[in-house]
Amino acid sequence: MILIVAAMQSEIDKIDQHKHPQVDILQTGVGKVNAAFQLSKVLAKKSYDAIINLGLAGATKPFKPGDVVNIERATYHDFDLTMFGYKIGQVPGCPEHFLPDKQLFDAANRSIEHIQKGFLYTGDRFMTGKMEDSMVFDMEGTALFQVANFYQIPMISIKVISDLVGDHDHIENYKRFESEDGSHKLYQVYLSLLKGVIK
Repeated sequence: MILIVAAMQSEIDKIDQHKHPQVDILQTGVGKVNAAFQLSKVLAKKSYDAIINLGLAGATKPFKPGDVVNIERATYHDFDLTMFGYKIGQVPGCPEHFLPDKQLFDAANRSIEHIQKGFLYTGDRFMTGKMEDSMVFDMEGTALFQVANFYQIPMISIKVISDLVGDHDHIENYKRFESEDGSHKLYQVYLSLLKGVIK
């Protein structure tokens, strides 16, 4: 049994209408605490073979809106205990970065056309400033990876880029993509996963 996790109902509207018998769907709400709490609550009652996080995310160039990104490394951008010897984003007792399950990650790469790879940075802040490095930003993904790591459940995260951080008309572009394209793009990702990842 696979658990698909998304933050917002708008991200899974179309997926909800075409459920698969081997898939459960969880909508957590926005932010790290909501994501961790809702996923922990479900996993305390039911075991899953794998977790797939689907959602919209901001990014920097060379990514562009509509790109599909398979997350190859996830950490926090708003967690800092470097003064105690930890890496930026590293939570004590956890790895420096959370990594996806290799088998699921490779299967998603084979199943989804034109998929890209990227590093995810999670925090409770909608990122707006200009940045130089190639990054993907959300507000839930790393928290989900952390919970999956605690429960030792394989997980991947696939993001559809909705906006370019710091771009002209950034917020308006995000709102437009979310309302017009986001759910459809995520549904197309879901259909591809049904063919190659979800049996």
